[in-house]
Amino acid sequence: MAQEDGYLAYFILFTAVMATLHGAICYISPRASLKPFSGPSSPPHTPLLAHMYGVLNITMGAIRAYTAWDIRNMALYDLALGTYVGVIWLLGSEMVVGRTVRVGDVVVPLCVTVVGLGWMVGARGAYAG
Repeated sequence: MAQEDGYLAYFILFTAVMATLHGAICYISPRASLKPFSGPSSPPHTPLLAHMYGVLNITMGAIRAYTAWDIRNMALYDLALGTYVGVIWLLGSEMVVGRTVRVGDVVVPLCVTVVGLGWMVGARGAYAG
């Protein structure tokens, strides 16, 4: 990561670390990692469900880490942008359609994701080409 790439790369790296840590927690403490998914229609909290969620988080963390390292690579940039869209889609649909999460349990992840998505969309032109 070069200093002239600005703070966006560091933000993406921060979210990569957080996603990877959460993925590891899904394996270390499966039931605790699914606490946000405790809405009125939530499925049973099984280790398999936690491990699948962990793989998703580790994959998103890896994509974001590579993007932070090479932020001017537009293919990686778009993949990282897609991870933020995916998180909004996942949490939004689970909150509104599936009713498996409560708003209070996902406010912080949603805020961080919306900030990341907005920042990446707004700064895309600065990193392209």
